[in-house]
Amino acid sequence: MTRWQRLCGMLLGLVLSAVACAREQGPTLADYNRAAWTASDGAPLHVRSITQTPDGWLWLGTDNGLYRFDGVRFHPMAPTNGAQLLNARIWELSAQANGDLYIGYEAPGLSVLRADGRLEHLAPASKDGPVKETNDVVRDSDGTLWVGTSFGLWQLKQGRWSKLGPARGCPDAPFTVAFDRGGQLWGASFDHLFRIDRAAGRCVPAEALASVGAMPKKMVEFTSSPDGRLWAGADGQFALVAAPAVDGERPAYLRQGAGGSVIFDRGGNLWALRCPTGVCLAASAGMGARVSIDVAEAATSRLDRLGQLSSLAPGVIFEDRDGDIWLGLPTGVERFRRNTLRPVGLPGIKGDFHIAPDPDGSVWLVAPQERRGWHYDPVAGRATALPGTYRGAMTAPDGAIVFLRDDGISVRRNGVETRIGPPGPLPPAAWARGDGERVWLGGLNVPVRLWDGRAWRRLDALPGAEFVFSAVGQRGQMWRALADGRLVLFEHGQVRTEYDQAALVGIGEASCVSGAPELVVCGEAGVAVLHDGHFRRLHTQRDAVLRRVSGVFVGADGTRWLNGDTGLLRVEAGDWRRAVDSGAPLRYVLLDARDGYSGSAARVASLRMVNGRLWVTTTDGIFELDPSLRERNPLAPKPELVALTGDELGYPLTQPPLVRAGTTRLRFDFTAPALGRPERVMFSYRLDGVDTAWQTGSERSATYTGLAPGDYRFRVRAMNWDGVWTEGEQTLDLRVAPTLVQTVYFKLGCVLAGLLLLWLGYRLRLRFLTRALTERLTAQIEERERIARDLHDTVLQTFQGFVMKVTAILPASESALGDKLRQSLRDAKTAIAEGRDKVASLRDGARHEPALHDFLRSAGEQDAGPGQHFILRCVGQARPLHPVVEQELCAIGREALRNAFRHAQATHYEAIVDYGAGALVLTVRDDGRGFDAGAGEKRGHWGLRGIEERARLIHADARLETAPGAGTRWRIQIKAALAYADGGRRAGRAWKR
Repeated sequence: MTRWQRLCGMLLGLVLSAVACAREQGPTLADYNRAAWTASDGAPLHVRSITQTPDGWLWLGTDNGLYRFDGVRFHPMAPTNGAQLLNARIWELSAQANGDLYIGYEAPGLSVLRADGRLEHLAPASKDGPVKETNDVVRDSDGTLWVGTSFGLWQLKQGRWSKLGPARGCPDAPFTVAFDRGGQLWGASFDHLFRIDRAAGRCVPAEALASVGAMPKKMVEFTSSPDGRLWAGADGQFALVAAPAVDGERPAYLRQGAGGSVIFDRGGNLWALRCPTGVCLAASAGMGARVSIDVAEAATSRLDRLGQLSSLAPGVIFEDRDGDIWLGLPTGVERFRRNTLRPVGLPGIKGDFHIAPDPDGSVWLVAPQERRGWHYDPVAGRATALPGTYRGAMTAPDGAIVFLRDDGISVRRNGVETRIGPPGPLPPAAWARGDGERVWLGGLNVPVRLWDGRAWRRLDALPGAEFVFSAVGQRGQMWRALADGRLVLFEHGQVRTEYDQAALVGIGEASCVSGAPELVVCGEAGVAVLHDGHFRRLHTQRDAVLRRVSGVFVGADGTRWLNGDTGLLRVEAGDWRRAVDSGAPLRYVLLDARDGYSGSAARVASLRMVNGRLWVTTTDGIFELDPSLRERNPLAPKPELVALTGDELGYPLTQPPLVRAGTTRLRFDFTAPALGRPERVMFSYRLDGVDTAWQTGSERSATYTGLAPGDYRFRVRAMNWDGVWTEGEQTLDLRVAPTLVQTVYFKLGCVLAGLLLLWLGYRLRLRFLTRALTERLTAQIEERERIARDLHDTVLQTFQGFVMKVTAILPASESALGDKLRQSLRDAKTAIAEGRDKVASLRDGARHEPALHDFLRSAGEQDAGPGQHFILRCVGQARPLHPVVEQELCAIGREALRNAFRHAQATHYEAIVDYGAGALVLTVRDDGRGFDAGAGEKRGHWGLRGIEERARLIHADARLETAPGAGTRWRIQIKAALAYADGGRRAGRAWKR
């Protein structure tokens, strides 16, 4: 190479470097995604100050109070101790590393909101107080508080206020303060700059480091650049105050501010308000050796027209810990976030681009609808139009570029282009592909032909099949999707593998195929991965993100990128492996419109690596990103309960709340401040006592209905978009009060009332039975009296007349006939006497028969036959029985004994009369042969039925226990109130009352 050639090469390198530097010199406002929150979104109005506490909350000081923002909702400040702000007009906010937030007002007073939510007042809201119209609040490393006010500089040290006034070199005028990186405290008042000697307690005049002509006319505001330099100025003019840059982490001194009218972001870009209107960005203004900045001259982009901002009069600008820029406006707040995806500067076209990266780093682009082509240099960012008309371009597995033109096909390999004549006129919708060994040519309603380097031949496999999609695999491989849903792999021009929709687990018509490191097939309805010889369909919590994926790219670190209908998905290698191996839901990060993505995935191969950048083809153009860059967030979001409501009634969260009895619907509202990606924060919650497992999702509330009274514990935790979970969890203990019917006393009362009702029911039933029995007994007594009258008036009178007649005709002389007649008359008189006794007993109810147990003893002894051993046992104190009951029981007992003596063939017979306090029990049993009770009685025998009928008559319970070979046992039980004579009278008296 000649010296001249070397010189030209150096010049060319310098030019290309300059072009590259020009492209990378800094962002413009077009590189940011803008989001706005206004009153319709719940945002407060007239935001004057913004800051962020270490827990992630964004705090907004407004003309109408203090608010905090979690990225989704705005919450008015609610101190845990119930204190109130000294004034609604918040002028200054200063967040501290320990979580404290200092609050300055436009009126007198100063407050601090502690990390635990308590609000304390450090200076009173009186005109005689030390702090009036707060400008700045900074906290020294020893805890001393320095407050710049509209009337000078004040110091709060060890609980005592003191002023640094003119006697200490500090003016009684509006004053602002700030720390530089080295910990030096600076102050400014209009056009005066001071270095504050904290040891001596004095303000020492100082000068900015800018030249005289570049000195700001006013110095009332401080800001610091990322390299640690401190700047002061106002009205678009800023000068360097402290030049030395100290290496190391940015200290807390520089993170205490609440924004201002100008800030440097972490990239060294200057953001300024009202320059002269709206907002402007001076890219990289904080970098380099400059000592002064004129914002109007340094600005590289502006938003200063109606419609570009919610308001062209923003009041404050602030950078949060995620690097997002926030504007406070009269209409609410706005956020600027650097787009992850940036548009590639390409010509505007209709339809999609075909992208064919060249091994030399350049890119060949074709717009099929416009039949135009370009050669694009990614370094210079310049596209050169190609002569002729183009229908398509693609890169083969061996790096060759296959172009389809109107006049034929050309293959570019290693910078050399070879023309291939078509086998005939190009068909409609013609397409050309290369598999590294052959060129494929097809079209609408024509057979596919293959060029093997010497001649065209017809593809004989799958005749008549309609191809709807193609993708190259390894060298010599071509994937083809058919209209009937099949996916076919061709190898060296022959069919090797074929999958139908059943094998592809119903993902629909294929839209892309990726063969390395594993086979991934995307379709209209989802994505499937070949695993252990079978396809496994991937699932997510939102399966729509996997529909119509048209591009898959695998990074060097195993990260998967998928471009689909909803945006670009990034899946970490571990998450992908877990989903493929176990079928678990696929975790992902979705890059969408909030990250610079526009439109939806194009219907062509939509992911290509170009010069180290991932090109993403969408329906709105081509966007690029650096796949190696990660904005990882190691900070776990801190969950916080913000509200507890039951049937629209709110409960405090500072103590275990007692939920009102009868509450039917209980709702827990919670959040986790995550300004960077609030929509991607996941929550897990559970209510101990109700949930048996954690409930996980993106919802920020949980509702429970029908909670039983008792103690509960609600627990919630959160995970950021990088999968970092909170170490602990936020908990709330609560108690649901019981309603009257749910109290122990009510239940005990119900038990007692139930017992009382049962007792009353028993008494009523007993009264009813007693009354029924009494009526029946009364009827029987009346019947006995009727029978007694009839006997007296008929039978006895007839017998008496017969005796009188026989006595009258009886001869006086003794004879055998006379003696017999006299004996008969004596028997008749005896019978008449017995009859009279019976009639008398029927009429007066008096009993002259033996008691039940005596009757049964006499009956048993009389009826027992030879060899039949009978005994009677009497249990308890014998008590007089109701006559009818005793009569029926005697009949029942005698019938049971007679049956036993006649049929049991037993050796032992026993009758037991148990005079119990609660019931009278008559038992008759034997050890005989027994019988089958279910077979019923023999025809013409009524003994068993008679016993049961007599028992029912007196409301007794009659039970027969017998079986063949097991003996027989009758058990007759009647309640004491019905059986005993005295019990019957008490029941009757109770009934009459």
